[in-house]
Amino acid sequence: MDYEAYRDVQIRKANADTGDVWADPKTLDIIATYVLKKVPDISFVLCHGSKSGMESSYLADKLGCEGLGTDIAPPEHAEGVEEWDFHERRADWNGRASLIYTNALDHSYEPKKALDCWVEQLAPGGRIIIEHTMLHGPEGASKSDPFGAHPLIMPYLVLEWGSGAYCVQEIIVAPHKKPHWKPVDGTREDTDLDIWLYVIGRTN
Repeated sequence: MDYEAYRDVQIRKANADTGDVWADPKTLDIIATYVLKKVPDISFVLCHGSKSGMESSYLADKLGCEGLGTDIAPPEHAEGVEEWDFHERRADWNGRASLIYTNALDHSYEPKKALDCWVEQLAPGGRIIIEHTMLHGPEGASKSDPFGAHPLIMPYLVLEWGSGAYCVQEIIVAPHKKPHWKPVDGTREDTDLDIWLYVIGRTN
């Protein structure tokens, strides 16, 4: 799939899912608690694939800092969200983010490119936290969600992509599950998903 086709698929998905918010307060509270303990001088949180901006505003409020979301096609009602492809570099964000959060790495056409970019955006001591479930694995991959990796494989992929510059430093397993549904044979089946939070940082 070429880039224009990828972008078109992402925009159509975003327009179809305007009311669907993946992030949830319980998971974001775990992230905020971790960051307050582990990250010094918290000043800016950046949430990639933020859609309506719920997670960026929620985390900014919890952390007492500036927050910004990005999305390739933010809905009209989005607040604090900038239209941006998270694979692309932005010099004005480099070295600023105390926290980068996403649950949308599965939307990436080249996850290494995205992570390389995000690591540049980290402030000293900052962390990237990727939320991942089995639905972010190969069985959940599609034209709109082209990347899928089993949760057990993710840390090894990140280690390979980082080439010594960054890696998964901690894995947080949420004590709660993510309520969700998935289509099964034309019907909808409720399922509770385990949640893994991969904490990624620079190695030097």
